[in-house]
Amino acid sequence: MTTIRFRPHSGEAGDIDHLAATFLTSHNIAHGINLRKSPVLQYLYYLAQIGLAMSPLSSNSLFLDYHRNPFQMFFQSGLNVSLSTDDPLQIHLH
Repeated sequence: MTTIRFRPHSGEAGDIDHLAATFLTSHNIAHGINLRKSPVLQYLYYLAQIGLAMSPLSSNSLFLDYHRNPFQMFFQSGLNVSLSTDDPLQIHLH
């Protein structure tokens, strides 16, 4: 057990390398939608059961169309996913 848990925003934008780095350092991450681009990283996240706090509504507003969000695919694959509100004060969705 560690005193500090690292839970960064990762995989919403930027290179896939960000998700590789957070795999090595994090207990959970917020978002992770870019895991859809790397089956190998998806499998590693599955094996380690690293949590993904995903926010389809926030991602829809900023990065990825709601209907293309991989939440359901990740859930069906056995990844450790949960729904997150992410930015309720900024986006006004809850």
